[in-house]
Amino acid sequence: MEFLSSAILSGFVYDMLKHQVSITATSIKEKLKNWVIDEAVAPALAAEIEKLSLNDEMSEKAIERKLLDSGEIQQILSSIKPNNTTIIMQNHSGTGDNVGGNKITR
Repeated sequence: MEFLSSAILSGFVYDMLKHQVSITATSIKEKLKNWVIDEAVAPALAAEIEKLSLNDEMSEKAIERKLLDSGEIQQILSSIKPNNTTIIMQNHSGTGDNVGGNKITR
């Protein structure tokens, strides 16, 4: 399974800076809601991003290069995995089973 890349994160950070959103643990968790992030990772990632002194005049590519140069951020990013939750939307009328996924019978 792929981990979160610097290119993806740089796009999020660029959008946050462009819209003058503070880079905090809460804002990072909101942007990365489709990724599995535990309570310790978001504050650590926010702190490391703040250390880079990024600003709204930087391009997305410049932000990506700064993120790639940071070993600490790369280590944090390697622990963030995509959320693989499956959502099954079903309509059922009549008799029978309404099973979404694997059915186990005994």
